[in-house]
Amino acid sequence: MQNVGFAYSLIPLVRSGRNKKWISGVLARHMHPFSSHPYLTGAIIASVARLEEETGGSSGHSEATRRKEALMAPYAAMGDPFFWGGLRPFSSVAGVILALEGLVIAPLFFLLAYNSIHLWIRLKGFIEGYRDGQGGVGFLGRIALPYKTKVLKWGTTILLALLGAVFVDSSLPLANLAWGLALGGTLALVLLCSWLVGRGISSLAVLYAAALFFVVVV
Repeated sequence: MQNVGFAYSLIPLVRSGRNKKWISGVLARHMHPFSSHPYLTGAIIASVARLEEETGGSSGHSEATRRKEALMAPYAAMGDPFFWGGLRPFSSVAGVILALEGLVIAPLFFLLAYNSIHLWIRLKGFIEGYRDGQGGVGFLGRIALPYKTKVLKWGTTILLALLGAVFVDSSLPLANLAWGLALGGTLALVLLCSWLVGRGISSLAVLYAAALFFVVVV
């Protein structure tokens, strides 16, 4: 899946003056199937590049190949929940709230909040991956992505409740009471949906049920 891009990223390495047999061996070896989270592959690429340099690109399944195969699944398991399930929804909902409040910085906030974090992790991961030759395992352990994923998901839940409250018109009678009810009700509904999914109920079924609820109520 990502093997062509992985091999392409190693071209600067194979252009470093080695013989053609070494070049063809390295590129052919890394054309094998590869799939991981794209934001964390930089650390794997850097680690593989260093190990290929150290081993001289020996034929067969080198230590570099084994390292790549060992890291791609765990990095996908960490990266997908953090970036797709945590950081992106949090940044998106925060940007929508700012937009509903009429703030022109809303799209800029989303771009800065999301891109600054993932670009830093990609760059730092590449540097640490090449430095230690272990795929930046120590770096990823220090930033604790699984824990931060939980924090971001809870933050997104709170922002979703706030988003529901933002729709309450402050000019309405008893607006403060309505705002509070909207905030609490939306938060309770989001938590209920999360609980249902955690109990093994299909997320698609929960989505349709929530949509039907809003159609009936609103």
